[in-house]
Amino acid sequence: MYRLFVAIDLPDSIRAQLADLGRELDDARRVPPDQLHLTLRFIGGADNECLQRIKDALATVTSPPFSLALAGVGCFPSPGRPRVIWAGITADERLVLLQGAVEKAVAAAGIPPEERRFSPHITLARLKDAESTGFTVFKAKQGGFRTEPFTVEAFHLYSSTLTADGALHRREASYPLNG
Repeated sequence: MYRLFVAIDLPDSIRAQLADLGRELDDARRVPPDQLHLTLRFIGGADNECLQRIKDALATVTSPPFSLALAGVGCFPSPGRPRVIWAGITADERLVLLQGAVEKAVAAAGIPPEERRFSPHITLARLKDAESTGFTVFKAKQGGFRTEPFTVEAFHLYSSTLTADGALHRREASYPLNG
């Protein structure tokens, strides 16, 4: 059984900036720099047959390459109860179109549609205790965080294995943007 998600990888330089940003979150469980990514669609459990249907469906997605940049920081579910600390993505219609095409492909492979609205972000850390003062200080200091634009040239299908030390991600397939 696989635990799957579809994501855009980040350039090493952006990962390094995010890792530096995350160091300020002392009381949080930070995402390792090599696992920082932009999730387009979390799929969840799939057997071998389902994995192959998803791979085939994602191969039909077309999109031209496009640029993205990261901007700002925030949290889920709310500043009063932060559980997930994230870096935001500058608004880009091409990202939304790509995510919509991925969603349609996954649905064509027999996966139920995602009920939550797409909220593009990069998860930096998770908090065990929803201590809002630490996040408030972090947001006040890092709210203006920005990166240089980078070009998105592909998206990927990953499997994730949960361990006591965190999730281990493995790339199952890659899909170049060339539409």
